[in-house]
Amino acid sequence: MADMAARLQKLPGWVGEAMRFALVGGAAAVVDFGVLWLGMALGLSPQLARIPGVAAAMCFTWWFNRKLTFKTVRPPSWQEFGHYVSVALAGILLNLSIYWVALWAGAPVWLAFVLGTGITAVFSFLRYKMILGRG
Repeated sequence: MADMAARLQKLPGWVGEAMRFALVGGAAAVVDFGVLWLGMALGLSPQLARIPGVAAAMCFTWWFNRKLTFKTVRPPSWQEFGHYVSVALAGILLNLSIYWVALWAGAPVWLAFVLGTGITAVFSFLRYKMILGRG
């Protein structure tokens, strides 16, 4: 991942940011699943084990989007983290809303999933860029 990240650091402007954002998101999915698996191994239900997995992935993406995606130089703050979490929660609601509306409209599950995830990824990238990309 470090070699790929180093190559992605050289990409200019928003293209590089978008590619690094996707890389961070993919790595966060691994973190999420790892914590989910650990929680289940410790006896939590899959539903309960998902909560710390999502929380760990959110912390992971905040830190690596700061450092890698948007190269934020100002020190981290609780205010920034809180804003990041609020955008993440809004993204979850947006994703589920689009997914449910698409299903209601008759879209197949795969298309509802792609629409919800894709639109939310663009929303999240733009909002996180506003939070983290200013310095």
